[in-house]
Amino acid sequence: MALGSIVPDPPSTDPISFGDEITNSTTLLSRAPRPLPMNPGKPKSGAAEFIMVASSAMMSACLSSVLLGFFMCALIVACRRFGLDPDNIAPPVASCLGDLVTLCLLATVSSLLIDFINTPLPPILILCLVLSATSCFFIARRNNCVKDLIWHGWPPLFGAMVISSATGIVLDTFASRYQGFPLLAIVISGLPGSVGSIAISRLSTSLHAEKHHAQSRRREPSKKLVTTTLILITIPVEIIFLATLHAFGWLKLSVLFAVLSVLLFCCAVTISLLIANALTDFLWSKDLDPDMYALPIHSATMDLVGQLLLVLCFQLVSLADVNL
Repeated sequence: MALGSIVPDPPSTDPISFGDEITNSTTLLSRAPRPLPMNPGKPKSGAAEFIMVASSAMMSACLSSVLLGFFMCALIVACRRFGLDPDNIAPPVASCLGDLVTLCLLATVSSLLIDFINTPLPPILILCLVLSATSCFFIARRNNCVKDLIWHGWPPLFGAMVISSATGIVLDTFASRYQGFPLLAIVISGLPGSVGSIAISRLSTSLHAEKHHAQSRRREPSKKLVTTTLILITIPVEIIFLATLHAFGWLKLSVLFAVLSVLLFCCAVTISLLIANALTDFLWSKDLDPDMYALPIHSATMDLVGQLLLVLCFQLVSLADVNL
């Protein structure tokens, strides 16, 4: 198909002399497709590649969990020490650092293991991680404070994995089609998700406090006030982000695109807060902890919704024949 689109149409079948026939035959032979080499430079994936990728992913996830676990515990203790509300600080920090730390660790570990792809090192790492996970399972099972948490939280994690796969398909489809799509997708997907995680954490804490300390519970601000405040504080962040991209020349933005992106960003934040409130109330009514069940599903859903809204923004600007 590629050769057919490049090679011009053959000449018309007019009478030609013998010499012209020789010349024409030589030309056609020079244009004949050549067989591809046996190894065109794209190696096939096999068991060794699969084991290397699996060991890199498992090691990165393990290290990321350890580092983020220590950091988040220290952050919550520090918030309590300085009289700050962890519900306003911990969720967005965990959301941002989770992606950044995991990707950095994955890049580092895979870069180190790529030289040992055909050695016993990757299988040994997988075996050590499986043994470590098994030992941690039995240790946690003996702890009465956390043993009940071992069996909870798996359904939302698998659900979030499925939703994230759809998000990856959207990103892979439109990242090369629209210039600057990955840069904008970070904020229009991540920031509404972080805002929604704050709402989930605050509402979950309020519900737990009302359940266990109904008499001494402090007065919490209304949902409408919290929602309005979170929307208003995120709009300047989006405007500053777009201005920074334009000022440093990383992305050329038209006025129409900037206005549409801000409007759709506000829609994403509003959708995030509506989903956060509805999902938290629904899970609480089913005697499920929103901190464990709502956060993974909400984060993955907002990644998908944010990128779809960004695709809509690019499509609308393209229909208006405006250069991005």
